[in-house]
Amino acid sequence: MRAHRSKNWITRWGFRFGVAFVISVFGLGIAGLVFAPSRVSMPNLMPIFLLGAMWLILLWVTPYFWARSHLRGSPSAKGPVTLIVSETGLHMRTQHVDSSMEWSTFVKWVEEKQVVALLTSPKSFVTIPKRAFEPNQLAEFRELLRRKVV
Repeated sequence: MRAHRSKNWITRWGFRFGVAFVISVFGLGIAGLVFAPSRVSMPNLMPIFLLGAMWLILLWVTPYFWARSHLRGSPSAKGPVTLIVSETGLHMRTQHVDSSMEWSTFVKWVEEKQVVALLTSPKSFVTIPKRAFEPNQLAEFRELLRRKVV
């Protein structure tokens, strides 16, 4: 979900701006309490602190719980997955699914710290964990993605 969230500059910068805004509000509230405690009281700032904290928690924790609940209910996600990457596309096989996707299926790819997400539409994606690759295979896969996914 984090890879999908950072798929374009609007969502990336919107997230960054939101985090900077919430941290700034926290900082201003704390500065007000330190430098002008008589004018700024904690009961006035508590709703802002709570909403900001909830917002930050939702942005960082929601992707983890969404992925966990999404995969927990899927029988095909519990077994081993075989992935074959070729010049024509991807072929995935599990105990329940046998699927082939040509490179023209994918509209974009995004790389995060632990996964590579291949987007088939703005709301749908296929994730491949980086741990599935050897270091030299990952470099070859990136190069193939650069050539095949426009």
